[in-house]
Amino acid sequence: MQIRGASALVTGAGRGIGRAIAIALGREGAGVTLLSRTRSDLDRVAAGIAGGGGRAAVFAGDLCEKGVADAAVAAAVSAHGRLQILVNNAGVGGFKPLAETSDEEWDRILGTNLTAAFRVTRAALPHLTQGGGHVFMISSLAGQNPIANLAAYCASKAALDQLSACLMLEVRQAGVKVTTLAPGSVDTGFAGMPRGGDTSWMLSPDDLAGTVVALLQMRDDAHLSHIDMRPARPKQRA
Repeated sequence: MQIRGASALVTGAGRGIGRAIAIALGREGAGVTLLSRTRSDLDRVAAGIAGGGGRAAVFAGDLCEKGVADAAVAAAVSAHGRLQILVNNAGVGGFKPLAETSDEEWDRILGTNLTAAFRVTRAALPHLTQGGGHVFMISSLAGQNPIANLAAYCASKAALDQLSACLMLEVRQAGVKVTTLAPGSVDTGFAGMPRGGDTSWMLSPDDLAGTVVALLQMRDDAHLSHIDMRPARPKQRA
């Protein structure tokens, strides 16, 4: 794909991995639409992209609410004329034993990590299939490995992996690539990761951003559908 001039929608773009991916795509010349719940975070990312000569639009909304996904996709198409790249990165976690997990906590995690990706992708597909596109699902190694006190998060990522794999089979003949990126420990402070200690061994959000750019630059007939990413020398489970 020619990234320069393409249009991308990145969910969870205000911080961490989503922020890094959005900035990298903007640097490569894509028009980026930033989506998350917190407008102030998005405005800062957009300002950074614009400061580097890129183009960014902002859409603040909660993807757990019906209608937000459709509106966000419409905003991306309106801002940049089309939509070719979708990065489903929005995610939440929470450390708690299953027996202590409330219905509200379960619904929040599954709604953000799984249902939101389904809704945004469904809304984006009519645009992505108009001449090729690429969907990235930002999953986790937790989708393949059980972790105590992370049942809801692990379940959401395991389901996301299957959603992504099924989608890939459905749309590949239409010229749309679907790639699942499943990182281990990433230095974002996500989901209660301890702060203040040595995080130099962890993956960086920029590692994932660079991978997204590299995959978009691959030959059209080459498709990596699932990638596990790990720290090279982990100090903890990763």
